[in-house]
Amino acid sequence: MILKNCKIVNEKGIIEGDILIGEDGKIKKISRFIESNNEDVLDLDGLVVIPGVIDAHVHFRWGEEKKEDFLSGSLAGINGGVCFAIDMPNNSPPITTKELFYKKLEECKNKSKINTFLNFGITERNYLETVEEAKAYKIFMVKSVGDLFINDYSKLKDILSQNKIFCIHAEHKDIIEENLKKYKLETWEDHCKIRDKRSEVEAVKEVLKNLEIIDKLNRFKPHIHFCHISTKLSLQLINKARQTLKNVKITVEVAPHHIYLNREMAEDLKGFGKFNPPLREKEDNIALINGIIKGEVDIIASDHAPHTLEEKLRDVRHCPSGIPGIETIVPLTLNLVGNKVISLSTAVRILSSNPANIFKIDNKIRENNFANLTIIDLKKEVKINAEMFKSKAKFSPFDGWNVKGVPIYTVVNGEIYETCY
Repeated sequence: MILKNCKIVNEKGIIEGDILIGEDGKIKKISRFIESNNEDVLDLDGLVVIPGVIDAHVHFRWGEEKKEDFLSGSLAGINGGVCFAIDMPNNSPPITTKELFYKKLEECKNKSKINTFLNFGITERNYLETVEEAKAYKIFMVKSVGDLFINDYSKLKDILSQNKIFCIHAEHKDIIEENLKKYKLETWEDHCKIRDKRSEVEAVKEVLKNLEIIDKLNRFKPHIHFCHISTKLSLQLINKARQTLKNVKITVEVAPHHIYLNREMAEDLKGFGKFNPPLREKEDNIALINGIIKGEVDIIASDHAPHTLEEKLRDVRHCPSGIPGIETIVPLTLNLVGNKVISLSTAVRILSSNPANIFKIDNKIRENNFANLTIIDLKKEVKINAEMFKSKAKFSPFDGWNVKGVPIYTVVNGEIYETCY
């Protein structure tokens, strides 16, 4: 297969040319012009080709097939222009043993149509486990599923004193418990009050306090990846720490819903606006976007967390948190480019190159590498239609939104798929 008339984005900028993909799924040649010798040809007519998008935070709901599975989740990824995904361990039961990890991994390899990796769940009892195939180790600072959370924060120093990459869900359990005594969960805004900005900020402070100790001891060099940071102050605290800590690496992830949505929308969005961390303020939306522009935010990830529509239409007490996002992460990011908020190079950095560097995924567009490509049309304007999702969760707070810039084709290990955009 020859992809002709591409605008190829690489580390040096944009080059125009053709890409020859072999039957083994690898890139055989990149050149200004490749002559066809009976190969199939797809004329991209100047569409932009970027290194395959990596969604570093998804929940494909292993064991809860009514909500999602590896097949439907990966097809959703393809439809959204995503070539790689990292799946979280808060399943039922949680992935906190090697036995469960490898059982899940086997099913993942058999069913997923995209390159899907797994995180291992950390508890106060298993934190010394090393799982070679795990992309990272996930820490929940507030109750998740079963025992998959850290109850005693005094253990954090020991847990983080390892040469590993830890992905942290930073919401402080004590602040949330304190707020539960103040507020009854009766309105959608109450959810935001109970899991308020202070719960995230104090959790971030708790982690950074322990990292300062680890840094001074200079025995271990952990990499801390803060998941779905949602507040201005958290971002400020993390960036201040990055400037002072020498032996600890810190990276930051944000989600599209925390960029675009805010607390003023809570009552209108209802269950479609319920997720953890919850809706914040407009100033936080602005701070996250500025963080992307300045390079203080490393990656954007969807936190794809599907539920059944029936569950999401329940009242606030019985509605689970989470929304599907793997099919909207690329268009919502490209929409920032289309509206001249960020540059294309910034979009590629947060969608592709930075997650590749952080999680050691080779998605480079180079000869002899597998062809994992996201092919985008920066000019195409569409209305997001959740009914067209390949996820089992066919709803979205962005349903009906107009966006400029969408994925047109997704190439996974040489297989070319057309999206619904």
